[in-house]
Amino acid sequence: MEIYAVKVLDISEKELHDVCLLIDKEKKGRIEKFINRKDKIRTLISEILLRTIIMEKFNINNNYTIIEKNQYGKPYLKCYPNFNFNISHSGDFVVCAIDDKPIGIDIEKIKNIEYKEIVKSFFSVNEFNYITKEQLNIQLSKFYEIWTLKESYIKCCGKGLSIPLKSFSIDIDRYQNIKVIINNEYKEYTFKRFDIEEGYKIAVCSLNKEIPNNITIINQKSLINDYCKIALE
Repeated sequence: MEIYAVKVLDISEKELHDVCLLIDKEKKGRIEKFINRKDKIRTLISEILLRTIIMEKFNINNNYTIIEKNQYGKPYLKCYPNFNFNISHSGDFVVCAIDDKPIGIDIEKIKNIEYKEIVKSFFSVNEFNYITKEQLNIQLSKFYEIWTLKESYIKCCGKGLSIPLKSFSIDIDRYQNIKVIINNEYKEYTFKRFDIEEGYKIAVCSLNKEIPNNITIINQKSLINDYCKIALE
């Protein structure tokens, strides 16, 4: 298992256009539809990060790197069933986790939102208590902690919105062990939380027993240069 992160920086309109020429038409069309410039760049960086990882690991030509989606919309690499990946982006970061078993990763930039209504509607009683037992100035952070853990689990399962947020519960005991509970039973998933920068929460969920402690930080400029070089070979 490996976990990667890229801090997203602005790029010129020309560079954005030129790199978009080196990705598949479907993703290029999606990027062009975005109005917000940062959404364009985040989506582009997500795409080239994944493609660079794949091309370097499997020595696959960019034109033969075919990403398809399952019936729930989770992407996978065609012809490589043992290669699992998941991508998330928020704020100034794009993150990607790869593994030989199903994997889920979620990053969220902490925003000052009305979280209590979300908790009441979509979280379990235990999750509600975990958040609201804290002092008010800590509750928002705890909300995002649970939110990213829940999202990472859903993404690991690969069934998208067909899994209701309230159908399972994240349990964090006094020793900070994290488990998922469904119908009062613990399930065999491993979780880990990461701190990448103040104001962000990251969670990873895996069917493997071990999740590494480190995130590999990749420089955006180096990523773009490497991708363009490999993609044009």
